[in-house]
Amino acid sequence: MNNDHLFDIPAYGWPEELKDWYRELVFTDWKENSPERQRLHDLAHDKTFICAMQHVLTKLRKHPQWPDCLSDFLLEIVRLPYMVPTDTLGTIFFVAREGGWNWETGKLGEIEAARAELELVLAAVVNDPKAHLAPATTEALSIIKAYDPREYEAARIDIKQANSSVRVGTLDTLVDRHTADDGGSHDDSLAKRLTELAAKRCELWHDADGNAYASFDREGLVEASHREHWRIDSTGFREWLGWLAHTDLKATPASEALKSCQNALSGIAKFEGAEHTPALRVAANESGRWIDLCDDQWRAVLVTLIGWGIVTLPAVRFVRTKAMRPLPIPVTGGDLKPLWRLSNIPAEDRPLVLGWMLECYRSDTPYPVLELIGEQGSAKSTTQETARAFIDPNKVMLRGRPKGVEDVYVAAGSNHLISLENLSGISPELSDALCTIATGGGQAGRQFYTNGEEHIIEAHNPVVLNGIGAVITRADLLDRAIALCLPVIQERMTEEEHTAALNEAAPGIFGALLDLFVKTLAALPTVSIPPAQRPRMADFAQLGEAMTRAMGGKDGEFLTLYMQHRRDAIRRTVDSNPVSVACMEFVDKGKNSYTGTVKGLLDKLDCYRPNVERGDYWPRSPKGLGDSLRRVAPALRQIGIHLAIDSKPRRDGVHCELRFVGVPGAAASPPSLDHGKTTSQSSPKFTGAAGSKAKRARAAPARIPVVKM
Repeated sequence: MNNDHLFDIPAYGWPEELKDWYRELVFTDWKENSPERQRLHDLAHDKTFICAMQHVLTKLRKHPQWPDCLSDFLLEIVRLPYMVPTDTLGTIFFVAREGGWNWETGKLGEIEAARAELELVLAAVVNDPKAHLAPATTEALSIIKAYDPREYEAARIDIKQANSSVRVGTLDTLVDRHTADDGGSHDDSLAKRLTELAAKRCELWHDADGNAYASFDREGLVEASHREHWRIDSTGFREWLGWLAHTDLKATPASEALKSCQNALSGIAKFEGAEHTPALRVAANESGRWIDLCDDQWRAVLVTLIGWGIVTLPAVRFVRTKAMRPLPIPVTGGDLKPLWRLSNIPAEDRPLVLGWMLECYRSDTPYPVLELIGEQGSAKSTTQETARAFIDPNKVMLRGRPKGVEDVYVAAGSNHLISLENLSGISPELSDALCTIATGGGQAGRQFYTNGEEHIIEAHNPVVLNGIGAVITRADLLDRAIALCLPVIQERMTEEEHTAALNEAAPGIFGALLDLFVKTLAALPTVSIPPAQRPRMADFAQLGEAMTRAMGGKDGEFLTLYMQHRRDAIRRTVDSNPVSVACMEFVDKGKNSYTGTVKGLLDKLDCYRPNVERGDYWPRSPKGLGDSLRRVAPALRQIGIHLAIDSKPRRDGVHCELRFVGVPGAAASPPSLDHGKTTSQSSPKFTGAAGSKAKRARAAPARIPVVKM
């Protein structure tokens, strides 16, 4: 406990000698028979010192805040009874009582009485080896142990030295049993003191869902002072409470005391604290876009239309999880070329990846799902890890298949980016969950350990996943996805070489990404895609168009590339469905169209039925075909095949229509049945690195200076 503030009050009239004594009393780690202990013992016997002590306490009593200050002072004095003689303690206690200090009802009264009982036991145990086992002694020693375990150990040694036949192990058992029977009163007292201290140190608040948070300032020993924000029920905040108890209360709280403190603080935060919005890794407000660096100083990057800068005290309440790792510290004048050397993205697909990475820095728009497909040796996982290093680094950069839907939502609450690897396919339930998470939504379930309380998990996160074959097959998720096929790499790097190269290039790469983000945000208001041409992920398409213009590309280049990839992805998906394959062959080879009953279409398509090992894949009834057609209709529509089914049956059954109408903006010809990759448009021409140094200097966004906010 640091009580140097006592010396700052002139009314106390501290003599210099007494200041030195008090500092040593509080801060010295005392050892038996040490010279420091002996010197202070001699000083405490000095009558001049006793008079000075009495003089100080007399003035202390006149100060308006004397009860609190006297409490601090006396608690330190009585913790060391073997150092301060009885007559000195008596003088201190007398002056304190004169000032109205109530010993009998306070903690000091308990400690004083416990020590008096210990003195009686030390005298009695010399002749009676069981004197220390009396209930009064057990209670006294339990008080001493709860207050200062070191003093309890010293008392055990004194009892053993007074009579060697004493069994202190039995004493320990009785003291522990007394503490348990006491209902944990000492732990409760520590929890109460810790709660009061933490409530003074923290700003307690809650979010719109009632989750409790604490914000507090940290004075760093090495790093600069900063402000931290934690969920009160998190491990990080629990560890901070333990540190606070150790440094300020000189105590080591048990798990029960910490839990009680967290529960109390949560209640205060929820019912007395203000409501604020927490953020995880990225956020946006009136100042601009924020990206949490997640470093030891709790700094963040602020991105605006004119530049970016590192802010020491962000105006956003970023919360942390134990698994989060820091982003590289960005520098100006960086380059994106090292990013492509360290990842296996084909040159023509790089604008899509760049657009996806910039989209991950926004928090208020739907996120496209990035799917990386490639055979073994195509560096899918390495590419995925490299991209994540500039978005949301984590202790576990890649995760395997989740066991259930709830696991994905739990991961979404602890990560900004959901990163899954080595998937051979995903279930319909997981596909629906990823759709919801990417665009923003939630999941409801029963709260654990309750009889029916509903627990809502909200999520809005970008997603990246990889697999050897096409992982995303359901049309709803496919409509939100960017599917890229990675080629087999020709030149391999060891993991050590890749890590070293990434660490060296990371600051420049991140700085270049931020520079591009600034230019993209500045160009975004000028982008307007006609409503008829807007894809489902319209916000992403607009951001990509703005990015392309910022890099010197032409209007419409990004949208053309994006739409072509969507058609390629849909083609890979529909090729795996026998009904959609039959529909494509029907309109391609036969140059046919059909209007009539579903039963009649089943007969027509049977001629184009692909060879499948199991008949289960082919519908056996008009109803089965109707269900299959409804599932594949959105995907077929994306590649220019119109498929419509009546919602109500007519006299002769349910009617449908199947014909080729062409893709908007493409040549009016049926889709090719070549199962290879569809020929795409020429790659956009970007000019981000071209030009002289002077031109690049003029084009570079202004960097915001590092400021405190």
